[in-house]
Amino acid sequence: MLVLATGQAWRRRSVVSDNGLVRSVERVTAVLELLSARRQPLRLGEIAQELDIPKSTVHGLLHTLAAQDLVRRDEEQRYRISIRLFSLAATALGFEDLRDVARPAMRELSESTRGTASLAVLDGHDVVYLEKVEDRSSLVQVVTQVGTRVPAHINALGKALVGALPPGERERWVDAHTFTQVTGSTVGDPEAFRAQLAAQDRLGYAVNDQELHPAVTAWAAPVRGHGGQVVAALSLAHLGSPPSADQMHELGVRVRDAAARVSEVLQSG
Repeated sequence: MLVLATGQAWRRRSVVSDNGLVRSVERVTAVLELLSARRQPLRLGEIAQELDIPKSTVHGLLHTLAAQDLVRRDEEQRYRISIRLFSLAATALGFEDLRDVARPAMRELSESTRGTASLAVLDGHDVVYLEKVEDRSSLVQVVTQVGTRVPAHINALGKALVGALPPGERERWVDAHTFTQVTGSTVGDPEAFRAQLAAQDRLGYAVNDQELHPAVTAWAAPVRGHGGQVVAALSLAHLGSPPSADQMHELGVRVRDAAARVSEVLQSG
């Protein structure tokens, strides 16, 4: 998620206007800054308490923001910044940036492996694809396109992004997720998924071993921005027969290194 305010800057903004400013706009800004400053979603009552605004007012603000897809509400009635707001902010900053910064590493990864490189973010319990670079010489292409939504547990990008959540949030995510099976290899229950997350914690990359499609093996690693906050994940998808164990690890390391290069550029910018 793109941080729109740093530190506790939101605390310093008065939500009571005495200088001719529009109070509702100030309050909307305060809500968005609070949500962006917190790494975990917040409930309506928590937002009202933090900003000292009546719950009824906060409810109206959140209802309007949600209707405009600027905030999202999860199954536990908690609110967070939406992907749409991220996209608007990124465009305003000239930050097609995330995609622009990631594209060279994705292109190099795709060309050197003859695979498909993708960039995605987590939106609730789905992965949303932001960018894709594929090997044009291949006669068979991975069908996912920019904007495609996929349940997070069935691909490497989702596993990398869920694995990067703070521990408590990760546990709540797993508890609330529906583990629908897509292939015979798809992880089918919370404990098996937790085991996969533990393995990727050790390796530094996630693996999708024919869980999305029998012909697809993929690896992914998180991309981190300023302060080490995860802003996306980068993946490589391989079509055809599964690689050997040695190749599996080698390709996972290459994806991890590519994601680290993108992270370095973002953090130095």
